[in-house]
Amino acid sequence: MELIGVYLGALARELHRLMNENLKNKGLTSAQIRLLGFLDRREERGESCIQEDIRQMCNLRSSSVTSLLQTLEQEGYITRETGDDARSKRVLLTKSGRDVARECKRFIERAEERLLADFTAEERAAFEKFLVRATENLADPGKEGKEQV
Repeated sequence: MELIGVYLGALARELHRLMNENLKNKGLTSAQIRLLGFLDRREERGESCIQEDIRQMCNLRSSSVTSLLQTLEQEGYITRETGDDARSKRVLLTKSGRDVARECKRFIERAEERLLADFTAEERAAFEKFLVRATENLADPGKEGKEQV
């Protein structure tokens, strides 16, 4: 039996390749696309977003988040405005950013449909459950074996 990580890596690379191919005319990186999607989901739930939220979600240094946001702002995908606390800036999608985020979401939905095309509803649910649990296992420092990874 092959290592599961080999298959997960191949799957992730193929999804990234498809995403990059689909959006190459936009000139966006996968990190920028993920960020636009994150902002769109927050907006749909009526939640505002500050840079610290993005830093935590992306698990990046503050300087990396700043650079990412500067590029998206220059390209017209986001705006930043001072919130209640002058030290924290709210990050907002522009119409262009929202359109790209939703285009990406539609593409991901189509890719997932293709990925799971011959799965039954029960298999889809189990697959999602297993992926969530595996991700949580690796993210939890208290899980046995984590220190050896």
